[in-house]
Amino acid sequence: MPQTWCIGWLRSALKRALGSDAGPELKRALGLYDRLLRAGRIDARATCVDDYRHENWLEMTLYQDRADGALWHRPPLEKRMAIYVTQADRWAQAAFARDERSPSYLIQVSCTGYRAPHAVQKLAVERGWNDRARILHIGHMGCYASVPAVAMAAKLVSGEDAQASLLFAEACTLHLKPGAVSDEDVVVNSLFGDGAARVDVSPHAAAGCLALLDSTETIFSDSDGDMTWSLADSGFHMTLGRAVPARLRAIVADFVDSFLARSGLRRADVERFAVHPGGPKIIDNVAEVLGLSAEQVRHSHEVLRERGNMSSSTLPHIWSRMKDDPTVAAGELIVSLAFGPGLTIVANLLRQER
Repeated sequence: MPQTWCIGWLRSALKRALGSDAGPELKRALGLYDRLLRAGRIDARATCVDDYRHENWLEMTLYQDRADGALWHRPPLEKRMAIYVTQADRWAQAAFARDERSPSYLIQVSCTGYRAPHAVQKLAVERGWNDRARILHIGHMGCYASVPAVAMAAKLVSGEDAQASLLFAEACTLHLKPGAVSDEDVVVNSLFGDGAARVDVSPHAAAGCLALLDSTETIFSDSDGDMTWSLADSGFHMTLGRAVPARLRAIVADFVDSFLARSGLRRADVERFAVHPGGPKIIDNVAEVLGLSAEQVRHSHEVLRERGNMSSSTLPHIWSRMKDDPTVAAGELIVSLAFGPGLTIVANLLRQER
């Protein structure tokens, strides 16, 4: 959906939730929505929630008036998860062709929905892969999960004639809070979109792929409250402390330099950076601290503009765009960076194969 529509829907929902005479907190939240929209850093986002596509409040599915008197804009977690299950199953069906062979490892990655059996388990049974593939689930790591998930998959297939297939399935818009007025919640409501991606990992480099050369991660000390992702009665709840940008600025240069030194490299040897767009300022801050050009982080800005922040499925979208971009030459090195609860920072080193 266009971001103009997303923000318009959220403004209408907030007015309905609080009433037009709610006072300064409503005016402040509406003003912040307007400022975020005018910033123009996101043009569109995807959603699996049909309610966001119209403003007929009598025909809402998730945000319907509650017979028990509970607030309509705080639906129970059970209803959100029912939508997640349906959408994750659709993504799994779309990601794997009916006539393809079973991968050796089949892994679902998500922090926005839970249900057992999960989508790739059900897919494996339907396709007759249940006794051929080892099936795993990686959950609740947040936006940075793609880097450790791919690193784990690489270790699983190392030394084998095998393939690991990962399905990243993130329905972030299930957890928006239409009745929220805090700056933090308004920013989250304006930033996140839904998205999925399939990533295949094998031990053999091939033309048209990205070669994984190395990966790493670290956790900040004394930062466990800076970014959190937890369960609440009416959905999953994110906190994002004001200190996060400053913490990242303070550590990211040394983190990247130490990581590259393990391979005998320096920043000047890396042509491009796949920076997870936790928000526009995250990309900008990383680029400024590392001295990167607009071209070096172009693909991150493009994905953010076209799809918003899709949690763990965002970096795979950036990798895919880089992989298929003819201006990214054979042999170019790419550093991926992502951040998440912990406060955790992760990186990998990729090489374009042509």
